[in-house]
Amino acid sequence: MREALEHLIAGEDFDTVLEEYQLNKYELLESLRDEVISHKKYFQHEQKEQLKSIYMDSYSMIDFQGERVMFVSDTHFASKFEYPDYFPIVLDFCHTNGIHYLFHGGDIGDGMIQPGKNYHTPIKQVEHILDVYLEDKKVRQFILGGNHDSKYHKYGIDLLKVLASEKKNVYPLGYAQSYFTIFGYPFSFEHHCTIRPQYRLIALPFTITGHAHKSRFGDDFIKLPTLSHDHHYKDFPAGVPGFIVMDTISDLTTFDLKFSRYSFTSSLEPYQEEAYVYQFVKKC
Repeated sequence: MREALEHLIAGEDFDTVLEEYQLNKYELLESLRDEVISHKKYFQHEQKEQLKSIYMDSYSMIDFQGERVMFVSDTHFASKFEYPDYFPIVLDFCHTNGIHYLFHGGDIGDGMIQPGKNYHTPIKQVEHILDVYLEDKKVRQFILGGNHDSKYHKYGIDLLKVLASEKKNVYPLGYAQSYFTIFGYPFSFEHHCTIRPQYRLIALPFTITGHAHKSRFGDDFIKLPTLSHDHHYKDFPAGVPGFIVMDTISDLTTFDLKFSRYSFTSSLEPYQEEAYVYQFVKKC
């Protein structure tokens, strides 16, 4: 990866380096960030500043300009808590409501390999995940790896790369944390992220996170509900399975984001609950 960074320092285009080294964007961004914040002596201070500038120009995985977006998280496929029937309903909801982008907040799979389970080897789990994780030619799916997905690494399996290579219209965002932008404003998309504030190069973004299995709306964050039957807070409305839809209302200098939470009835019909609106200033 050091060689790829040297090509960036030499002035080679970011996308050209990705293609030349056959990297996913998140892999090169992660390497850039790690080099900028590290105390290693691979590069001089001036070169690190150059790499930081490249990172700041490239950190966003996608910039939205008013599109509707679906957010789901914690499907835990191949676990005893999985409920794959939710996923086709979510995609049908996207079709019916003109949503062409879906973000998955992590813990796609189980990753806990234990004798006696239905999917007791990593290969069996991944094969099952490939069976139930649906691709869709009309919906672009951006997937983040969670702490359960990271467990496949010790078996030599990168679940995000497997899904992206086997499924059409699926794009990996990396593990734990990634960024997207809306009119240039940064949003941190996370799954129980452990990156300390001093190691984040993007200052004070709005955060959308998975992992909690309980949806919450704060002043500068949103927590996503689970799309499984692993109900940590099943006695509370915010703890039931569901998803969140983001709508954008824009004017010349600002934009409002309306986040609507949908939960599932016992008959698997999604119904809308509360909606929260946040206002932001455009960066571009």
